Amino acid sequence: MRENQRMLVVDDEASIRRNLAVGMAQRGYEVDSCEMGLSALEKIEAARRSGIPHDFVILDIRLPDIDGLQLLKMIKDVYPDLPVVVISGYGDRQTEEWVKEHHGSAYLDKPFEIDALEAEIRKIGPPEEEERVLRPEPRTEALRSQSAYVFLRGKPGADLSGCFTALSFAEGVCYCDAVTGDWDIVLLVQAPDRRGIWEWVARTVQPLPEIRKYEIHHSERPLLGKDIESFIHHHELMQVAEGMGDEAVDRRTRQLLSAYILLEIDSSCVPSLYATYYFDEDVVYCDMTDHCTMAILLVQGRTCDAIRQAVSRLRSRPGVLRATTLNIVKFQGI
Repeated sequence: MRENQRMLVVDDEASIRRNLAVGMAQRGYEVDSCEMGLSALEKIEAARRSGIPHDFVILDIRLPDIDGLQLLKMIKDVYPDLPVVVISGYGDRQTEEWVKEHHGSAYLDKPFEIDALEAEIRKIGPPEEEERVLRPEPRTEALRSQSAYVFLRGKPGADLSGCFTALSFAEGVCYCDAVTGDWDIVLLVQAPDRRGIWEWVARTVQPLPEIRKYEIHHSERPLLGKDIESFIHHHELMQVAEGMGDEAVDRRTRQLLSAYILLEIDSSCVPSLYATYYFDEDVVYCDMTDHCTMAILLVQGRTCDAIRQAVSRLRSRPGVLRATTLNIVKFQGI
């Protein structure tokens, strides 16, 4: 075990970062810090890859870019052996229970004494080097296939119930959703490559007499920083490895209301926006299309108001130029 244990403090308040850094350094810890959740993921991954990983993470709940509780879940999914102490000035008993449920190592209400934090860390103890969990390398065929969104608009007055049913059960279709707005149906389609997507559309969509027009938007992975890309990649591998299916992992909750948000994005903001949306608690799926100039988000909520609030928050991010919402509805003919 290393003589000095390494700690990462994640908090958006500079004064708290400084106080914790000074206080824990005086007690013999090496302290790294950052104010953003995405920066924390990059630092954790970079430290692991360098062979000098962090022994503890001190994580605030309220962060500017990512909800801290969601960040806890993501960290523990990929680094189950990494102890995380959650801190907050706004928590309650329910928050503490949530932290325990998602394998947080401890919870402290702000303000707290440095001695209290050190006491919690001593009770936890750092993970032993030989016990660090190795990431699995499962089959990844599902991650490598080409996906595309196909938007369909019916002819005026056309009965779309028949083609909706046919498309729902067509080979290669992951999802078929009836929506309100500029389009009538949204499909998520998979094929081995882009040519396969176009061949599927020519074979399955173009012959439908009820469809007036369609658009194809190929899913693309934006260029991200090496460390955040590595974290996302390993998170996806963990989902497959944990028995969530060899096909595309279905994270939808059918009991909730759903909507697609189409966001036109400033190209200079794509990496930060994509990562932020990817880890957002209301976003089920986040895909970039059209040479990474448009993001397609699937969001879910318990009520229409919850969906509206999520849409308002997600579209207000700096770098979003325009937003369109397509609410998913139950097809009247089904």
